[in-house]
Amino acid sequence: MKKFSNLFPEDLPRIIQRSQLVLREGKWREVRYKSEERTASGEYNFVTLEGQVFICRASARLGGRVIGHLDLAMGRDVDYAGRLYFSGRAKRGILRKWTNESGHYQPTPELMSKAGLPEELFEPDQFKSLISINFNHDN
Repeated sequence: MKKFSNLFPEDLPRIIQRSQLVLREGKWREVRYKSEERTASGEYNFVTLEGQVFICRASARLGGRVIGHLDLAMGRDVDYAGRLYFSGRAKRGILRKWTNESGHYQPTPELMSKAGLPEELFEPDQFKSLISINFNHDN
């Protein structure tokens, strides 16, 4: 089965704390370190590895750099990668849409079923030219 490889092998992953995304009783939940859970809201980067979806907030930083898909994947090839958009406030845990936004992996829309997410909520992203991608590549 095809996996997506890091397009920037000179970039090395950083060790981070990542969460797992799970669907419980109709709501998407972020399962964090030591099994602490909270209902997902806002934007997250995600990677799918062997049927498990790992996430971190899109705004999360480590050492002044955004935590990206390469960090989430621990440098490994992924089944899929992108960004998740959840509702907030009273509608926490409701996935509004998800995309294939990943500078390091750039998964194709045709293989979106490998993400393990609701396909009807998928919105493909147009990738920036590789020349215009900034130092951290993963926006």
